[in-house]
Amino acid sequence: MVLNKIIDIVYSINDFDILIVLISVAVILSIFALDLVRGLSIRLNAFDRPNERSSHQYKVPTLGGLAIGIVWFSILLVHTILFEEHISSYEIYSFMLMGLCILIIGIYDDIKGIKPLYKVFVQLFTFFLLARLDNSLITSFYGLFDIYELDQISSVLFSCFVFIGIVNAVNLVDGIDGLSSSLTLFFIFIFSYLFYLSGQYYYHILLPFASSIIVFLTYNFSNNKKMFLGDTGSLGFGLLIATISLGALNSSKGIDLFMPINPALFVVLCLSYPLLDVVRVFVLRLYKGKSPFQPDRSHLHHILIDK
Repeated sequence: MVLNKIIDIVYSINDFDILIVLISVAVILSIFALDLVRGLSIRLNAFDRPNERSSHQYKVPTLGGLAIGIVWFSILLVHTILFEEHISSYEIYSFMLMGLCILIIGIYDDIKGIKPLYKVFVQLFTFFLLARLDNSLITSFYGLFDIYELDQISSVLFSCFVFIGIVNAVNLVDGIDGLSSSLTLFFIFIFSYLFYLSGQYYYHILLPFASSIIVFLTYNFSNNKKMFLGDTGSLGFGLLIATISLGALNSSKGIDLFMPINPALFVVLCLSYPLLDVVRVFVLRLYKGKSPFQPDRSHLHHILIDK
């Protein structure tokens, strides 16, 4: 009898109520998860220790991305159980599996370190999972460079290139407090509004995600409980942004109808900072005869801080 009443309440709530429920769950879980994971990071000796490239002066726990990942998995699970009619459970479970792949490789990289090539292999597998979903890949340039619809092979190859590029671009700009988090929030808010206008319910999970990032920022800028995202978080943010970007440029989704300019150009402009920065850094490193994956202080945020 109690279960029936709970089910009746769930089916009677409106979109605004759903958002309030999911955002509340995200905020509460974020507070507990960040405290627990910070303690775990200290026990595992998972610290970001200052070096010649660092902007901080003392070692900082670096598994903040794990806490955010736990919250995101919880939000996806709650949405699947209570509000399955808005987003298919197959999509949600696929997102969770993709997130799990990135979470595992990120945690390993934060604790022990891993070669960039191995990370790319995992990202390729994650893209394979995304490509199996309907309407998840770029299908058109919408006239940009006089290119319109893409054939299937071109769609898969170009989408894979864009996916890998975005994931690593977001990961590489994570060099100062709040940078990748604020870029991700900017992207989430813009596309949540576009999904809302297009009548698609992805904003139900994007806005709770945003609330968990906002809670994390209070730790990221704290003096007493400071935490970094680590690769776990920055790779996760990259996965989120890449997945949204590819779906937004799929002509079957219809979100392109609500963009103020050419959709392909609009997405590029929203990602202009990380994309331009990573291209600039890679070109400079190759010009100097270095590996493009060799870390240094040539990122824009490093130059601005040094000045």
